[in-house]
Amino acid sequence: MKFKKIALVFPGQGSQYIGMGKDLYDEYKLVRDIYDQASSVLGYDIAGKCFKPHKLGKMIHGLDLNRTIFTQPAVLTTSYACFKVIEEECRKAEIDFDFSFSAGHSLGEYTALLVSGAFDFETCVKLVNKRATYITEFSKAYPDAGLMAVVDKKGKLDYETIQTLCEKYQVYMTIFNTKSQIVVGGFKKNLGEFHKKLKKDGKIATMLKVEGPFHSPLMKPAAEKFKKELRNSTIHIASKPVIANVTSEAIVDPEHIRKELYDQIFTFIDWKRAVEKMIDNGADLFIEVGPKTVLSNMIRTIDSSIPRLNVEDMVSLRNTLKELA
Repeated sequence: MKFKKIALVFPGQGSQYIGMGKDLYDEYKLVRDIYDQASSVLGYDIAGKCFKPHKLGKMIHGLDLNRTIFTQPAVLTTSYACFKVIEEECRKAEIDFDFSFSAGHSLGEYTALLVSGAFDFETCVKLVNKRATYITEFSKAYPDAGLMAVVDKKGKLDYETIQTLCEKYQVYMTIFNTKSQIVVGGFKKNLGEFHKKLKKDGKIATMLKVEGPFHSPLMKPAAEKFKKELRNSTIHIASKPVIANVTSEAIVDPEHIRKELYDQIFTFIDWKRAVEKMIDNGADLFIEVGPKTVLSNMIRTIDSSIPRLNVEDMVSLRNTLKELA
């Protein structure tokens, strides 16, 4: 099948796992070079954080990888390595890998902008490292705040009802993932009361293992501090449109990119609308590039008619190359 418009999507925090990228790292020098470059920028061994066994065991190492300060650069580096591998293999096999647009879930938006030429890898790693640092720093100011996923397995969540409840219980809607999953954030006491109400209504609510109330107004101080990093970083006009988390608009201009990356730290992001925007603009294949298939599963819920592939290891790489050929 010939695909007319390929959309690349890149995962964010929560998709990390010990061993991600390991077989691609073993197989390709270009992947090892990417991890080495990231390590040089970060000042620590990012490959070790991703997949080398810890002398005290996987449990200790896993806890380390799940810390925001390490998670975000690790997922970025792994996702970018996956992209460079599929790009290289398509070139060697003379397969057309001309994607039309891209998007990334929260942190993944940086990878989308990177592969679309908005900045080079070193700049991207520096930005993500600073973002993770500031987010962690200001999350410590809110030890009693976090995020909670709200799921309705029976069908569609009523957006307006959830918004009204958020106002009543003084929590914030932070991510709209699919018609049946929304993430809210705020102080845990308020989230607890919110949870009780949802449970009565037959909804499922689960606290997420994150270090702070990401994408809520509580994180605005982190965004303000990060603004200087964005202003001082070289950002180019993107060669391919990136569908923004906050506005769901296609962004290519450096100033629009800076505003988007500033806003998304403390502003509600609408992943569902971003996916629908790509479909409305003709996307007939989604390829998730990076660890796990979290986004592919969301896309299936949003519109199961659009084919989905992924690249995270040698098995998925071979399968995707076969389908593209």
